[in-house]
Amino acid sequence: MKLALHGGSPTLPETHEFVWPRLTDRHKDAVNALLDRTELSYYGREGESEVLEGMWSRRLGGRHTLALTSGTAALHSAFYALGAEPGAEVICPTNTFLATLMPLVQTGATPVLADAEEDTGNIDPASIRAAITERTVGIVVTHLWGHPCDMGEIMKIAEQHGLWVVEDCSHAHGATYEGQEVGSIGDAAAISFQSAKLVFAGQGGLFAARDREIFERAVLLGHFRVRAQQDCTTDLSRYASTGFGLNYRMHPLAAAIARVSTEDMDELITQRHARLDRLTERLSTIPGLKTPVTRPGCHRGAYYGYKLRLSDEWLSVPMPRLVSALQAEGLDVHKPGSAPLHTTAFFTDETVPVFQSHEVPRRRYKQGDFPTAERVWSQSLSLPTFTFPDEAPVVEAYADAFEKVYANLASLKGDQ
Repeated sequence: MKLALHGGSPTLPETHEFVWPRLTDRHKDAVNALLDRTELSYYGREGESEVLEGMWSRRLGGRHTLALTSGTAALHSAFYALGAEPGAEVICPTNTFLATLMPLVQTGATPVLADAEEDTGNIDPASIRAAITERTVGIVVTHLWGHPCDMGEIMKIAEQHGLWVVEDCSHAHGATYEGQEVGSIGDAAAISFQSAKLVFAGQGGLFAARDREIFERAVLLGHFRVRAQQDCTTDLSRYASTGFGLNYRMHPLAAAIARVSTEDMDELITQRHARLDRLTERLSTIPGLKTPVTRPGCHRGAYYGYKLRLSDEWLSVPMPRLVSALQAEGLDVHKPGSAPLHTTAFFTDETVPVFQSHEVPRRRYKQGDFPTAERVWSQSLSLPTFTFPDEAPVVEAYADAFEKVYANLASLKGDQ
């Protein structure tokens, strides 16, 4: 069958565009209820934010939780509260979204990058060990695309060296490692509720901490006055009236949307896994396609991204040409958006103008420094995270299109 790129009929008659989220009447009712009673800001522990925090505290085994403006704000709060300061180094994955580590720049700490695991793409514990110096104070991990990091080994390393661990759970709502929900394993966690996430707020995030004093420091950073007066019970309470400089309070409308989507979370996870397991079943029969791996003892939870690895014959066709062929069949596929961070300008340029009067503390890197992360990224394709039962036929069409393109790889090679 001739490829659509070469004049044939596309597998999907209409180009598919993945749309997320799907707002329900319950989301709209929750927002309208706030508008009807003019509940448009919070100053303390109250309203929809308090309900949301309680829901996630229960999920995370009683962790102290704090609703925030974004996952990035949650990460900044975690780094600040745990003591990422000038002169300190924090080990971070290179294979992650920028927000996992860029808030460190504002604390004055130095992000030190580490390579990825070949199968999951997560930060490699062996690379963490190799990066530890006398200045290392902590580790931040991303449970990439929903797959938990090797938390057993990472927590062992942290304990051996007296380091704290921050979990970035933005891709992994509800994911578990050895039966324990991610976000409840390290010293602190950050969760994003940005609108592309399974639990969404539009914009929003959540901070969670094991230790009360760490929690109070995060409160003081972004929740001055009333909330700080309510929550600061240690010696830090003397600073509640001023806080420590920022306003990270979540908007009530965002909290309401996040509360409803948290209520729906477990059912959505079940539905998403049913669709993506079927996609894996179909694609795994096509030679040269490596479907996402889930290790024993791990559950992907929100499964934020479905990343397909290419090998063998698929790599003989330039990636842009391959993407064009798949898109011509009507598929919403593309390269992953975030290249390994060590290849970006912040980590490669000689100077970076973050501040006008002085250079930020950072290490410089170059292409080739983290070969596994580079290989994983260069060989990966992003597919939609199909979730709903009405998407089942689209899943089958995607698999059909990949079978069709595989059968025509020779013709794509001839285009070069």
